[in-house]
Amino acid sequence: MILKKILLLVVLLLATTAAFSQSFNVEQVGKSKLINVSGGFSANSVFYSGNTAREPFTYFLNGNINLNIANLYNLPFSFSYSNLKFGYNKPVLINRLSIHPSYKWITAHIGDVSMSFSPYTLSGHQFSGVGIDLTPQGNFKVSAMYGRLLKSSEYDSTIPSLIPNYKRYGYGFKTAYALNKINLGLTFFKAKDVNTSLTNPIPFELGITPKENSAISFETSFNLYNKLQVVAEFANSSITEDTREAGSERSKGMASLFLNSNNSTKNYKAIKTQLIYPAGNGTLGLGYERIDPNYRTLGGYFFNNDLENITLNATQNLYNNKITLALNAGLQKDDLEDQKKSQSKRLVSSVNLGLKPNEKLNIDLSYSNFQSFTNSKNQFDYINQTSQFDNLDTLNYRQVTQNATFNLNYLLRNEKTQKRSMGINLSVQDAVNQQQGQTLQGGASTFYNSALSYLIGYPDRSLNIVGALNSTFSHLDASNNLILGPTLGVNKNFMDKKVSTSFSSSYNTSFSDGKKQTDVFNFRLSGNYLLQEKHNFNMAILSLFSKRTTGSSSDLTATLTYSYSFDKIKIKRLPKETLSRERDTLAAIIKINYNKITLEGTRESILQQLKTLQQNIKPIPPESSNKLDELLSIAQKTSNDKQFKEKVYDYLEALEANTNDAQHFNQSVTNVIQKLRKELQTKDKSIEHPYKLALAKVNSHPAHDIDKDSIQDKVGYRSYLKLLEHSKISGEKLLRHRWMLAEFTALSKMDETELELNEYLNSFKMQESDEAFKMISNKEKEIVLEDYLEQHLIPFYHALAIKNTIGKEASIR
Repeated sequence: MILKKILLLVVLLLATTAAFSQSFNVEQVGKSKLINVSGGFSANSVFYSGNTAREPFTYFLNGNINLNIANLYNLPFSFSYSNLKFGYNKPVLINRLSIHPSYKWITAHIGDVSMSFSPYTLSGHQFSGVGIDLTPQGNFKVSAMYGRLLKSSEYDSTIPSLIPNYKRYGYGFKTAYALNKINLGLTFFKAKDVNTSLTNPIPFELGITPKENSAISFETSFNLYNKLQVVAEFANSSITEDTREAGSERSKGMASLFLNSNNSTKNYKAIKTQLIYPAGNGTLGLGYERIDPNYRTLGGYFFNNDLENITLNATQNLYNNKITLALNAGLQKDDLEDQKKSQSKRLVSSVNLGLKPNEKLNIDLSYSNFQSFTNSKNQFDYINQTSQFDNLDTLNYRQVTQNATFNLNYLLRNEKTQKRSMGINLSVQDAVNQQQGQTLQGGASTFYNSALSYLIGYPDRSLNIVGALNSTFSHLDASNNLILGPTLGVNKNFMDKKVSTSFSSSYNTSFSDGKKQTDVFNFRLSGNYLLQEKHNFNMAILSLFSKRTTGSSSDLTATLTYSYSFDKIKIKRLPKETLSRERDTLAAIIKINYNKITLEGTRESILQQLKTLQQNIKPIPPESSNKLDELLSIAQKTSNDKQFKEKVYDYLEALEANTNDAQHFNQSVTNVIQKLRKELQTKDKSIEHPYKLALAKVNSHPAHDIDKDSIQDKVGYRSYLKLLEHSKISGEKLLRHRWMLAEFTALSKMDETELELNEYLNSFKMQESDEAFKMISNKEKEIVLEDYLEQHLIPFYHALAIKNTIGKEASIR
């Protein structure tokens, strides 16, 4: 008993300095052993030789130990060590606690947590406090929160990169009530800065003032004539930009009734409606959304604003689902209050047609002219990358005006001993690169991608062979470019799939206006060996050889990885004579096979193995983690081995889905990073040029380097000050752009292990994981997911660029 008290005290003390976020069910208290210990270790080494500015040798050591207390919550401790320099002078200490206890239909959120009520009110902002979700059976649901949204941060002139802010508290609630024919919802959110939380004066030019905000959202959904579904939401947000100003002017918005208004109070509105009508084997839909310019609340990190969208969509399944058709059309418009220099309007549309006349043939055709942040991806950028995963100013966007694709897959043979299939992929994309509505020089482009592939598989031998021929033709202004070449890949498993190997090689040649430019040859070789379900050995070699008219180059990257996971450490509890018969029953050895996962041991051991697998999913939204914990709890409460196995299978199915979603999410983020890095490189000169021009005008002005008191021409001096201010703005823009360019360039060259250690990227992933996982679960198209990630990744890194470049001066390369 004394040992248990000591261990519990130590764990609680450690929890004050460890970061963790857990969910537990109060009903489980007292039903499990006091402490379980599990964990793992991994070592990675990367050897590199080539022309890229990378370290020739890097290594990573990672370890983790998880203490599970009474099956209520986990305390994960981890360490990592590397010879890489990440640019930080000291380690960042994390001190966060997040628990989510639940009982029946009551779930609490305690500590450093986040909640989302509405995209127009509280939307994923982290706070330190308490929240609750009440979801009883019946018509009424309630969610509420209260906590600190921001810590106070004093202004320090010696650290210009540190942005000061006032301490901010907020509270809110969301209610939903379902009547017989209509659903009603009300959301309220209020946040206010503490005026007295800062003592150091803040420079006026930083624009940091204490704010107050209240936001209200009304939601409803109902059916008309038993078929037409109507969904609508109206939101109003009022923000007092500076609570220190005198006056009591009342704003017009309803939300302003709940705050102290003055001359700085602004009022914003947002409305979104959707009509859905079932027709045949599909639906017809009509949507409208309007968001005022500068709409925002203090309960979110990013809000869309200054837009008006009218959308029309239709879906239909024909001939026993052999033909699927989806149509979308819409009118987009911004500059709703004539505040910008130019307004953009656009009629957008898309058509998707799927044909599946039989089990062997599958054809997909699509066409769209949607405006998007995405642009055509040259497939050889993936083929020729030298690592496993080989910045955009906010005023510059890539507009895709037309995009057409054709995909055909035909199953030639489908037997137990052999499978054969072929595929044809064609795409055409016409893109225009614009800045503030004007097409930049070199910004118009047309891409034609094509690929022909052939697959032979031998299931009984665990062998797959695939060959492909790829080509890309692009027209950029007055130049034509062509890249083409073959690719061969082989995958083979050995020793009952404990050893998996893969090899691929490709060769491609590029031409510009008919003249040969580059020959590229590369190969990839990887192997993985799983020993006793705990030891994992992995090796990968990536090599590229290129020959250009200016010379030859080569790159070689070799990666060695070893990982070990354990679950056998157990802290002794009571003497053996006090163990119950139930514990003896749980000690029976159980073996479970699910796809590539093999579990063997006692029930307690298998549960620990499952928890370790769950911890390896990065990132995973709290909601998904909670559901997995609930399934694990259900398995633990089963009375016999048969039921236990069934519940473990349910858990593994959910675990596999979350693992696939996480991999999908991570790959999409990597794709967006690659895309933005290229855009930033393309924009660099166009952003540098205005700064060089402004700087030249400043340096050549008669008032340059002349003492202010000796100036006689006051009018000329005022023009000089305007030029000086313009050069400063252009310099700040260039500085932020190049900070983002450096960040995205570094990210694009990192492998999977390095990306997991990047603090900024992990913060972004955790921030957006919940919404991204929902989009993946709803089977949104990849272009939609990546478009969403781009729209959030740009402001996220732009805010970091502002923070990290304050007080610095731009330089011309």
